[in-house]
Amino acid sequence: MREYAADGFSVVGVAAKLGTTPKTFNKWLEAQPELQDAFDAGRESERWALHNKLFRLAMEQDNAPAAMFLLKARHGYREGDQSAQGGGVSVTIALPGAMSREQYAQKVKGTIDGQR
Repeated sequence: MREYAADGFSVVGVAAKLGTTPKTFNKWLEAQPELQDAFDAGRESERWALHNKLFRLAMEQDNAPAAMFLLKARHGYREGDQSAQGGGVSVTIALPGAMSREQYAQKVKGTIDGQR
């Protein structure tokens, strides 16, 4: 089972290889921690192999898309305008309802004179 997971088989794929259903296979994983550990170890082997391949492409073969993917996936790099992402200041301007020029002048005069 570990080898199947290491070769990229999903729960559905491993279950099929073992001649059972995904539901039954999941029950086995829950009931037997050593099976879950073996499945997880297989998945980790697959992850490491893929990461290592991508890393080698990026570093040894100057593969820019591979390098960009690693930057984004592992280091939070984002392309483009960063202003929409957290940490910025947000300003909200509340405008008064429609009023005539005279009403607006009175409103401004009242605000300047300390009246509301």
